[in-house]
Amino acid sequence: MRLDQDLASFMGSPVMIILGTSDDALQPEIGRGVGALVWPEKGQVELVISAWQWPGTLANVRANGRLSVTFARPSDYVSYQVKGRACVVPATKDHLARAAAYIDAVGAVLAELGLGRDIAAPWLVNRDPAVLSLSVESVFVQTPGAKAGQMLQGGS
Repeated sequence: MRLDQDLASFMGSPVMIILGTSDDALQPEIGRGVGALVWPEKGQVELVISAWQWPGTLANVRANGRLSVTFARPSDYVSYQVKGRACVVPATKDHLARAAAYIDAVGAVLAELGLGRDIAAPWLVNRDPAVLSLSVESVFVQTPGAKAGQMLQGGS
């Protein structure tokens, strides 16, 4: 599914990246991403995560491929959730560069909002990087308000 260019730009900006998975017994697991490379024409998002910090997220994606990702801008909570099927792929130099730039950018945004870098540091970890390659099947508005939960694109 192709992604809208504005949405793709939003997902690649310094937004919080929250990952949702579950195991085969539907026990939920949450994780955080530290950067996204977005391929709008392919409907593909590659998310850098810390395998050290989020082993359950990796295990769940390896086991069943289900992944939802919420992208939320910290300044105003404009948020979108994408859902689809994912697999784990090795991190490349481009992924590592994206993670480093993302950590700096989000750290700066949060600092501007009054949240010290020392407080945000546990959320922004790229130790033992891995990549979740997500094929987007549906997109939902998650910004608080009347349109929250509304499907924007897709159909799952």
